[in-house]
Order: sequence, then structure tokens, then C-alpha cells
Amino acid sequence: MKVNGLYTKQQINEEGLVEYPAKDLKAKVFLNGTKVYFFELDNDQQNYRLYSIIHKRSFFL
Repeated sequence: MKVNGLYTKQQINEEGLVEYPAKDLKAKVFLNGTKVYFFELDNDQQNYRLYSIIHKRSFFL
């Protein structure tokens, strides 16, 4: 997956990403192994734009 790429919910699930319920964030947060992926909905509200990937330990600090 590439930063700034657009993905459907199905494509995200096929990559093995699991949604994490994050409070106080407008972003959709997904986990996969040691990485945390941050997505935002595009203007059509159908696709998700990946805008950041960080290490899981950084996210939970």
C-alpha cells in the first residue's frame, strides 16, 4: 500500500488490515502486525486515502 493511494474498504480488508476503534480521531485506523495505517474518506465517501503509516508502539504510547 502506498501513501496517498486510494483504496476501497474491500481492498483494505484483503490486505489483512483490521479496523481499530479510535476515539477522538476523524481518521479510520487499521492495524496489521506492527504497523498502524491511517485513512481518511475521500470527497465521494466511497474510497479511503492512506495518509500515514506508523509503528504500532508509537501509536499506543
